[in-house]
Amino acid sequence: MQQFPFDFNDLPKPTYLVGGWVRDRLLRRQGKYLDLDFVLPENAVETAQAIARKYKAGFVVLDTERRIARVVFPNGTADFAQQMGSSLIADLGRRDFCMNAIALECHQLIGDQSLGIGEGLSAREDFIDPFDGIGDLNAKRIRMVAPENLAEDPLRILRGYRQAAQLGFEIEDLTRQVLIKLAPRLKSVAAERVRTELGYLLSISNGSQWMMGAVGDRILEDWLPSQHLNRERFTKIEHVISLLLTQFPNLDCFFSKQLAGDRYALVVIKLAALTSSATVLDTLGLSRAEQRWLVGILRYLPQFIALLDDASPKEQYKFFQATLEFFPAIAALALASDYELAKILPWLERWLNPHDAIAYPVALITGDDLRKELGIPPSPKIGEFLELVKIAQVEGKISFKAEAIAFVQSIINY
Repeated sequence: MQQFPFDFNDLPKPTYLVGGWVRDRLLRRQGKYLDLDFVLPENAVETAQAIARKYKAGFVVLDTERRIARVVFPNGTADFAQQMGSSLIADLGRRDFCMNAIALECHQLIGDQSLGIGEGLSAREDFIDPFDGIGDLNAKRIRMVAPENLAEDPLRILRGYRQAAQLGFEIEDLTRQVLIKLAPRLKSVAAERVRTELGYLLSISNGSQWMMGAVGDRILEDWLPSQHLNRERFTKIEHVISLLLTQFPNLDCFFSKQLAGDRYALVVIKLAALTSSATVLDTLGLSRAEQRWLVGILRYLPQFIALLDDASPKEQYKFFQATLEFFPAIAALALASDYELAKILPWLERWLNPHDAIAYPVALITGDDLRKELGIPPSPKIGEFLELVKIAQVEGKISFKAEAIAFVQSIINY
């Protein structure tokens, strides 16, 4: 059972739990990170401040005008919002989807943490559910509260597709028509918010399906223009990644590598699979690390494909040196582009083997060795010599330090 980070007896009556936590509890879902949303008729910010002070937690006012504050605990966050409108029902009536417009007076949870649809709670009166959100949860349906609520915050348009993927639900037909109609409003949303929502969507195991749904509905046309997208490759990338993880479980560390904030390598790889050019994603304002990966993956993919049929040890070495940081992503996109797994597997095996003589050649000599043994003064030439030694090494021409020194000497003499 989830452990609340503070005692609900410290909250005034009434204080209502609303939104995602209530929905997820009804669905018997539990996230890794506790995310609580409270609505209070009055003194929301003051209550949050008192909780933060008592439990020595972080505190920040999120919206002064709307009276919203956040308390940050080690295992989650709690947002406290002043009730909007003359009643709780009016407040719930301003939310995005009916399944998120369910409330529960939080003191009812004290001593009772067995809430769930599986125990027939759809018939209980504990929940304040003016829009039959519980009916939608039972039907696995996403249904809007009102079109104007979606228009008020257009990010909710994209969030509908993300929550469909997250919960395995379908978007009700009328709601989907409204999302499509309102899609042009999404261009007014800050890039950071769109980027975060896309990150959530692409992190979900079946997120690619709903991403394609959003693209097909032209929800993202102002952010990801259709003419610059590679839909065929994108539809295959999720299966490819699953295949690679089955073949090489150690690749999980690569795909789950954190690149920026709460965004992971997996998200950038899927974006790379979707786009034909890195510049298409400029509007999203990706971090430097994400941009480096994205540009590198798309730049070196054609070169990798050209090397698949016949690559010398020297060509393999040079390619790995340029792409070592993100090579499995290039391999994944090549597979999603219908190139043979049998040709790509040897490259992945090299990358995964830290002792591979071509992907990770051990340096036979250093710049200090060249200065001491051959009297070469510090200069860019030393780097050039060391690179030539590496190439001779991967080609099997030299294997020991003495041979490397003699090799450089022969170059100088020549």
